[in-house]
Amino acid sequence: MNEEELKALIEGAAKGESEAEEALYTRYQRFVTRRLTETRSRRNWFWLTDLESAVQDVFVQFFKAVREGKFSFEGEHRLEGFLLRTGFFVAMDRKDRARRDQAISLYDPEEGELRFDVADFADSVYDQLERQRCLQLLAKAIGGLNESRREVIERSLSGQKVREICASMGRSPASISGLKFNACVELRKILGESGFLDQCGAQFGLLGGLS
Repeated sequence: MNEEELKALIEGAAKGESEAEEALYTRYQRFVTRRLTETRSRRNWFWLTDLESAVQDVFVQFFKAVREGKFSFEGEHRLEGFLLRTGFFVAMDRKDRARRDQAISLYDPEEGELRFDVADFADSVYDQLERQRCLQLLAKAIGGLNESRREVIERSLSGQKVREICASMGRSPASISGLKFNACVELRKILGESGFLDQCGAQFGLLGGLS
């Protein structure tokens, strides 16, 4: 792929074209994964346990920057540099969140199976009405996804790793990664249109949107 083709993809992504986003994701997903893996080892980023999810975050934030005009194509070297800087900020955001997060079991101890109901989760876990309202909006948005995308989002939110999701859904890691990426793109659009990101994003420590 030459630089004119890359520039055209960036222009398409700036318009929100999912085909352009998918093409860029496919081209640079391995690059971002490799560099985050190397940096995690070199800098001892012990909190960065879910590398696959972090890579998804990098692309969500990258495409947001493209749509908002914060990145314009000036060659592949600059594009890769921007992705790496985005990866650093994603890693630092996860470090901050790791200090705040508390583990919540979503498994049925008697059945030994995943028990995840986003709507019930919203009603039973959080006492703060505003946060509960936001979780109900999130539940409604997730419920609007098709079956496969909804399942991969629910399993990701429950804390399952990619390898666990692969085993549960009978899909390859590449298939799950692509499915999760497309689900996040669709969910981001739904949440943006519903006003969730503006009203509730700060409560969940999102980097300006779905992460």
